[in-house]
Amino acid sequence: MAKKDKSQKQALETTQTADVAWFQNQWQEHPVVGLTPSRLHQLLLGAEQGSLQAQADLFADMEERDGHIFSEMDKRKKGVNGLPWGVNPPKNASDQEKKIAEEVYEWIDEIQDFEMFLFDAMDAVGHGYSCQEIKWQRLGNLWLPESFEHQLARNFMTPVNQPNKLRLNDGSMEGAEFWDFGWFIHRHKAKSGYIARSGLHRVLSWPFLFKNYGVRDVMEFLEIYGLPIRIGKYPEGATAEEKMTLLRAVMSIGRNAGGVIPKGMTIDFENAANGDTDNHMALIKWCEQTQSKIIVGGTLLSQADGKTSTNAQSQTHENQFEVIMKSDAKQLARSINDSLMTHLMRLNYPNITPDRYPKFYFDLTETEDLKVFSESIGALVDNGMKIPLRWAHERTGIPMPADDQEEILQKSPAQSASPAPNLAANTFLPQLLTQRLAANTVSVPLEDQAMQLLLNEQVEKSQAVSEQWLSGLVKKLQTGNEEEVLQLLSDLHPHDDEPALQEKLTQLIFACEMLGRLSAEAEAE
Repeated sequence: MAKKDKSQKQALETTQTADVAWFQNQWQEHPVVGLTPSRLHQLLLGAEQGSLQAQADLFADMEERDGHIFSEMDKRKKGVNGLPWGVNPPKNASDQEKKIAEEVYEWIDEIQDFEMFLFDAMDAVGHGYSCQEIKWQRLGNLWLPESFEHQLARNFMTPVNQPNKLRLNDGSMEGAEFWDFGWFIHRHKAKSGYIARSGLHRVLSWPFLFKNYGVRDVMEFLEIYGLPIRIGKYPEGATAEEKMTLLRAVMSIGRNAGGVIPKGMTIDFENAANGDTDNHMALIKWCEQTQSKIIVGGTLLSQADGKTSTNAQSQTHENQFEVIMKSDAKQLARSINDSLMTHLMRLNYPNITPDRYPKFYFDLTETEDLKVFSESIGALVDNGMKIPLRWAHERTGIPMPADDQEEILQKSPAQSASPAPNLAANTFLPQLLTQRLAANTVSVPLEDQAMQLLLNEQVEKSQAVSEQWLSGLVKKLQTGNEEEVLQLLSDLHPHDDEPALQEKLTQLIFACEMLGRLSAEAEAE
């Protein structure tokens, strides 16, 4: 217990790496130089036996030297940054627990460069783990993180007999255990296996190696492409010095367009170097397509195939990337709860048991299209389906009001006071027509309103309404007084010319005839 208390005190006052002198003499190596399949196999095998240093250096080189890997990994790392997040209280939370959850949310929200904290944590996708050292600060009675220092993956190891136990590499055989409260550690499983084999870069290392071979061959070809083959000839009995002079002249004449050779020696020019790089570029293309599939689940997000895709294909690949991103978010949220949230609660609320800790989460809710959802949800409610209000808010991404005091959007008084259109109400349509005529403006054209009456399911109830609403117009039409009707339409549509008004009049006459015919049929029934 005393040892744990000492570690706790040390972690709050200083960082663990500051006490490890071994780090001061360590420099990152670059094993990608001269990398061969045999050498790669040795690096991966050494990592499986606990030495993660060479493998971590290789993985860092891969991401730095291969632009395609960097671009795709950048999508994975930054995909989580764009997600909204929050802190939930425990189930059946009391008022006090809800207040604590709100307080913890504020603590995390005030962390400087929280976006970079998440970005560095996602470095675990490639390596299988990512470790950030926490520097704490005291604010009143609270212990809060001041900053997070990302440590290189090469600074860690696993004991030979404990491949799933990550430790700080301090130069000893077994490594050093992490100080309590001193670290945020994210373990990310891109594939099943123990720590050394769980990172995505393990899978990427082989196409990276093959791609390097292809790129090297292409560069060598381009270096001599178009240059003639130069052959130097020396006479019998030439000395070694004369042969070397001839060789230097042969090698430099292609670039300098001139050179000096001993008398009696000659340089012949054969056909220029020809051929193509199609096979090498095909290998590079295959490697990049494989890399895209490994990292983001497909090739169309980066157009690594060099072709134009259909919308359906692109949508499929985007959906696959969303599945991967959600998995990343869930794994990262788990690590934040297991490490950062636990540290905060143990330091600031030591009397609360772990099962009542608030939980950090990323909001992965898929919101609905508001227009489509509002139309369909209304029909479902009208048919008697019981739909919880909270579920509807979650599907639309609209939060519920915090309490009765919070302001909410409401219909304007004019809208809320207006009765809903109902053909069974004999007074609605005449009132509506009177209001529109008095204002001399109609948002919906008069003839369109008449046509809408024909499409209403309650047409059998429209006889009395249509008689009141159209009685004046019908009388004018029956008496052949089309000029008054045209004048009415002209007032309603002042910008229309005479042909347009005549067209509206024709539609209105047709609508009136149809209404009269339907009314007669309804009366006969």
